[in-house]
Amino acid sequence: MTLTDTPGHHLDDLEQRLEEALRLVRNTPRTDLTAIRWLETAAKLGDLLAGVREASAEIRQELLGGARTALLAYLRQHVGETVPAHELEGVSGIREWARRVRELRAMGWAIDCLGAGQEAPYCLSDDHLDETVALSDELISGIKGAKPRERLIEYLLHLSPWPVAASQLERVAGVPTWRDDLRALVREGWLIQSRDDDPSIPPGFYRLARIEDLPG
Repeated sequence: MTLTDTPGHHLDDLEQRLEEALRLVRNTPRTDLTAIRWLETAAKLGDLLAGVREASAEIRQELLGGARTALLAYLRQHVGETVPAHELEGVSGIREWARRVRELRAMGWAIDCLGAGQEAPYCLSDDHLDETVALSDELISGIKGAKPRERLIEYLLHLSPWPVAASQLERVAGVPTWRDDLRALVREGWLIQSRDDDPSIPPGFYRLARIEDLPG
């Protein structure tokens, strides 16, 4: 799925709120600015920026699913790098993004906080989970997406590069029509492979090929 597939009103809303915020700043006097005037301006700006976050989160939801999935995808694309806190907040589209990072840690990901305080950066030091952790029942029970598609995306992101049995994917999806959801993800551009694509994959298994090949 590309941004052009995202419902247009989310992007329109994002653009509108950014334009309103810019207009608000431009109309703020550069001279004789009083504390009271600035408080009113800052309050309006805060409301607009909250709307920006909400619109961004809607787009993220359409493309990736939950905030935790987006954070995992971004960190895996930047493994070994120092990632600023404000980038992670932007990626997640929620204020509680640090809680989602802690959840990823609890699920086995080696994510280090490089400092103290809310502005401390983070670093993912390992680019994949240990295979025993990735294939555990505990990981499956931790997948909580609202839709089968969202649960499949997150689970495959956790698993890559390990192949996973069809029976596990059905458990995660929670619906008998999970193969339809999987095919829809492939049509959107997700590189989900089977034995037909790679002979090294066991029969009846699937694998998200490479994190760097996320739909673009």
